[in-house]
Amino acid sequence: MRKTVLRLVTGVLLIGWMTVIFLFSHQPAVTSSEISGGVSLGLVGRLDALFDLELPEETLEKLAQMIDYPVRKAAHMTEYAVLGLLAFAFFKAMAPGRGWHYRAAWLFALCYAATDEFHQLFVAGRSGRISDICIDSVGAAIGLLVLFLLQKIWRKHCEKKAYPIE
Repeated sequence: MRKTVLRLVTGVLLIGWMTVIFLFSHQPAVTSSEISGGVSLGLVGRLDALFDLELPEETLEKLAQMIDYPVRKAAHMTEYAVLGLLAFAFFKAMAPGRGWHYRAAWLFALCYAATDEFHQLFVAGRSGRISDICIDSVGAAIGLLVLFLLQKIWRKHCEKKAYPIE
């Protein structure tokens, strides 16, 4: 019963996150640009307030435009890092074992990135780019690498060590 619930929960989370990615990708280019531009401007504004720089609005807008592209690509990488982690959890719940879940999760994220870019060919003002597939798959790989390293650290520190009595 517990395994069934775990499989169901991880499956629903995975499909839910795939839906989130799909909905972001389905936004026309103008809407997508407005959202990322707002995020960039908000980030620059917060940094300006944090460091009490009091930069003019024109300068803040120029800085926001300068960081817009990296912010967009970081968002791509982050959403696919989450996708990779959710795919890993789903595959692990479906068939326990070691090792293959990382590769399967990364391949799953790569395939989803490719279908997502294909989907964008049919959205107003958007385009499907191989470079975005690469960026998305690197994001998934980074997420899975972080998980792998955290698991390795966890195992090392939770491992019972036998100390011989002398």
